[in-house]
Amino acid sequence: MDTSGRRVLLVETDPDKRKHLIDLCAAQPDGLDVEVCTRPRDAVTRLATGSFSACLLPNDLPLLSEARRVSSNTLYLLIADTPSAEIDSHALSAGADDIIPRRRLDAEELARVLRHAMLRRQSGEKLAIQAKLDPLTGLGNRACLEEELDRMLLRGKRATCGFALLYIDLDYFKQINDSFGHGLGDLLLAVIANRLRRTMRQDDLIARIGGDEFVALLNDLHDPNDAALIASKIIHSLSEPITLNSHHLLISASVGIATYPSHGQSASELLNHADQALYKAKANGRNGYSFYNPEEEAETRRNLDVEQGLRKGLLDGQFRLHFQPIVDTQSGDTVSWEALLRWQHPQLGLLTPQAFLKLAEHSGLILPMGHWVIAQALEAASQWHAAGMNCRLSINLSDRELKQPRFADQLRHLIARSKVPAELIQLELREDALLRHAGQAARLCETLSDLGVGVWLDHFGAEFGAMGYLARLPIRGIKLDTRHIQAGSESAEDSYLRNLIHLARDLSKEVTANYVEDANSARQIADWGGNFLQGYWIGKPRPLEDILAQPRSKT
Repeated sequence: MDTSGRRVLLVETDPDKRKHLIDLCAAQPDGLDVEVCTRPRDAVTRLATGSFSACLLPNDLPLLSEARRVSSNTLYLLIADTPSAEIDSHALSAGADDIIPRRRLDAEELARVLRHAMLRRQSGEKLAIQAKLDPLTGLGNRACLEEELDRMLLRGKRATCGFALLYIDLDYFKQINDSFGHGLGDLLLAVIANRLRRTMRQDDLIARIGGDEFVALLNDLHDPNDAALIASKIIHSLSEPITLNSHHLLISASVGIATYPSHGQSASELLNHADQALYKAKANGRNGYSFYNPEEEAETRRNLDVEQGLRKGLLDGQFRLHFQPIVDTQSGDTVSWEALLRWQHPQLGLLTPQAFLKLAEHSGLILPMGHWVIAQALEAASQWHAAGMNCRLSINLSDRELKQPRFADQLRHLIARSKVPAELIQLELREDALLRHAGQAARLCETLSDLGVGVWLDHFGAEFGAMGYLARLPIRGIKLDTRHIQAGSESAEDSYLRNLIHLARDLSKEVTANYVEDANSARQIADWGGNFLQGYWIGKPRPLEDILAQPRSKT
């Protein structure tokens, strides 16, 4: 009960009963500010838009339930014409604070009931508040969110003003937990919660609903741009550096926004649509916000279906490896095979990584998928070596694998189990991943080199920043994207590629030209000093059984 005011809503259709209740309220020692409602259906609207300490209403349980949903802080006192233990029990279960028999209702009894109901409510509210708080951050929990969202939906149906739901997810929080432990992760969540409190308006709700997932409810939203403004403030606030236990951490957040009533009429719709918008924000590069767009729902739903099918596909053996040849520019012999992942989807057919790799990263399945790829690729290499094909094996390395502390140990174990010589294995690391995670990449390159595994930089030259690493780290070679080469011309891009090849060769690095599509381009790469060629003109990716079945002279 709001002890700072004595405002009471009196709901009664009968004139005589109404007058009696008004007289009793007027006779209270401190006086009550009574607002009369003669139409029970209007009571819910008044409770949703006004602030009342108490509500006197007839024994109408559906009305009581709806009233409590829009204003849970109000005391609800039912005036019963024919009281009974069963009726009282149903009323209390529906949320009544007390039931007063009309036949013995007087001013003294009303004062006593109001006082006792207030004391019981205050005691119960302390327990209720604790039950709706997240113990780690002190923010609301999922139960608190669901209650407030339900209340806002009821209010929204009776008001002209809308509201917004912001789904907030911390980017790469799992990596911080994995690297520094859950203790520091919990401290980080507490800091994040405090920053969110400072960012939100006083009347807004912020709740923690999962490990690193938060939801904000923005009241009285007149313009969707207001939600975008608050989302921007949240992203900016969370991006400021944090120092915990001598660790300097940089965190970012992605935010999905759904507004009422444009993006949903129910709690489940708003939460689902905000989650879809969050998914889009992450797909767009993270550290940003995105509004739910109904026109993109079909694509988003397809992505969600694909993402949900990834785990089942991995468990059910739906993934395949195809291998693409890499040939020597001088002899034309196949010197290695690159393992390329394919997903034999039961409905969508054979999918290349472009269709599911980002979804695998988003779902966290990229690590078990990467482990499966390496194990299967090594098994394939052992088979072609047993068949007399002395070719190297090339495997792509993802960002997640690069940052895994035990990746090198796991690779060592898989190599030992396959009995494939380590010097016949080369791992391809994208240049942009090296630049983003330079320290971890440098340590991994040294470890892999000691193991005997060759490291190559894929898409080299695209970022204009890894030249120094090429000289300092034990990198065996680089792979260039040559799809736009113009054989016989002297375009700026051709000159750039030629100079990259010369630089790499001067540093005693090998060079593979990828995306070679015709004989003229292949000849140009060879003239510039490139060592190896790869592309559809050289050979398309094929299953292992096709490779083993081909004549040995072509390998």
